[in-house]
Amino acid sequence: MTDYRFPRWRQLPFVAVLIVILVLSYAPSITQGTLNIRIYAQIPQGVVSHLFVSFSYVQLHTAGFSQDTGFVSPSQTNPSLDLVPIPGQFIPKTILSTTVTSGRYDSIRLIFANSTLILSSGHKTPVSGGPTLTAAVTIPIVPNGNGDVLVLLSLDYSLLVSTPPTISASISQVTAVS
Repeated sequence: MTDYRFPRWRQLPFVAVLIVILVLSYAPSITQGTLNIRIYAQIPQGVVSHLFVSFSYVQLHTAGFSQDTGFVSPSQTNPSLDLVPIPGQFIPKTILSTTVTSGRYDSIRLIFANSTLILSSGHKTPVSGGPTLTAAVTIPIVPNGNGDVLVLLSLDYSLLVSTPPTISASISQVTAVS
């Protein structure tokens, strides 16, 4: 066995620094920011007076992961949202405001749940489900900051007023700012 020629008290700072480096390199990121998602639909005023929709999932894809993995679902109940724009209201309501891990997300996925269609005559019609919408967008969430996302939907009006009504939607534009 070889002898270490330095005293034990000189080994302690080295071991302490080594432990600190290991802990810092393997510790998970705990910085978080706030994500705000707003949805606005391009739908003309007419026979449809209200289209209340809800989303079963709103998912974000973490940049750098494969498309099979890396999706995170912010945990918050998603309220019902009227997609028919109110005249004079230029800023749509926030459908989701939650805390997420800071970082960069590169796509968003919206999964429709059941919806309700209200015609101008007052007749309510349930609309089952809807499409799963995905769009590529870079969403930066800085630590202790905000990431605001505006999703602009385009709806097929003729399918809403058909029998039975169905939701056919596509994402026209997604804008994200931090």
